[in-house]
Amino acid sequence: MAINPLYKDIRVLTQAKEKYKQETPNNIRLQAFFQPAVFALLQKKLLQQKYTTKFHPYKYHYSTTKMPEIEQFLRGTYFQTIVANLLSIKKYNLHYEIQRFKAGNFTLLHDTEKEQPATDFIIDFSTTETSNEGYTKYLTEREELLQLNPCPNSLSFVERNKTVMHYIKYITHKQKEPFIFVRGTIQQL
Repeated sequence: MAINPLYKDIRVLTQAKEKYKQETPNNIRLQAFFQPAVFALLQKKLLQQKYTTKFHPYKYHYSTTKMPEIEQFLRGTYFQTIVANLLSIKKYNLHYEIQRFKAGNFTLLHDTEKEQPATDFIIDFSTTETSNEGYTKYLTEREELLQLNPCPNSLSFVERNKTVMHYIKYITHKQKEPFIFVRGTIQQL
């Protein structure tokens, strides 16, 4: 079994759904998401992958890769069951990237590409936690709503409407280990 058995329990997912609905914006983080051995294996493979740089000076600078195991997991039964029970979404479009952020990497807020309302998800394969950099900030034009700090072996969901934007805080030279995320969006059909 790949994921923590706790997240296969419908009662646990029902409680998590209630907590998700109480937050503004709707959000939840499932910690210790994968079984420890599975997480360690996936994390090791992701750290060894070859990455391709994505760069636009006014938008982003980070690296991406592809890995069949991640694709299989996201299209598989475990992830679909969690999305159906936690978010009440049965049919959906899923888009994602495997992203690596290291010193000098970032994403910025910009208005050239308007994002559609969706539920974001982040699976964190990082080796370290920090609150100073590498976090994802959700905000509107008027207020900051949420800051998600890196948290290894977690799965986070954040509902984003058309007024909510997000960015990833610049990574300074002080951060020695990269942050690795599987980051994507779920749009209900």
